[in-house]
Amino acid sequence: MKKIGIIGAMQIEIDLLLDKMEVVDELMYAGFPFYVGTLYGKEIVLTRCGVGKVNSASCTQILIDKFNVEYIINTGIAGSLKDNIGICDVVLSSDVTHHDVRKDQMRNLFPFQETFIASEELIKLAVKACASKDINCHIGRIISGECFVENHELRSSLIKNYSPACVEMESSSIGHVAFINNIPFLIIRSISDNADEEAINTYSNFEKIAGEQSASIVSEIVRSI
Repeated sequence: MKKIGIIGAMQIEIDLLLDKMEVVDELMYAGFPFYVGTLYGKEIVLTRCGVGKVNSASCTQILIDKFNVEYIINTGIAGSLKDNIGICDVVLSSDVTHHDVRKDQMRNLFPFQETFIASEELIKLAVKACASKDINCHIGRIISGECFVENHELRSSLIKNYSPACVEMESSSIGHVAFINNIPFLIIRSISDNADEEAINTYSNFEKIAGEQSASIVSEIVRSI
């Protein structure tokens, strides 16, 4: 049986899954909580990494080293960077990359990857899960950096340079760490805002709805694995 690691940045992004799980142990490493148990008969380790790439990278490596997970799924919310991706649509990662690291640095320094490719198996399961819930889903690149995107100039620059579907602050480091450990991964992002000048207000209105929607998709994926 595959052991599945599930990561959310914030409590609101993991609460639905935590409520559904049968938790048999709760552990703490480096300040991160790890909930060990089962969901639909599958072995699950659920964790909350906090916001930002350093936190998410650290938490992901602990998840791999301490719990020997064989899949990693990251659930959460993001800002849309495409006109056809609306609020509460879902983006499934085709690949992920850091938008605050130069492309030549990504190519020329370890691990010599400009982007990190998500698991085709997990993408297929996620597409089916979205269809079963009648949720609009898109497969595309997700980019991450150490800032909340909320202005037109930065938004336009990211679109021009990366052709991304959405932007947030954790997925690229999770994909990066999964890649160097040879662990299949998938990032799921429900859209909470449009990464523009209205982002903070829109985010506040849709944070809970989007977070729970993403978690509900993860739940269906676990059922199918």
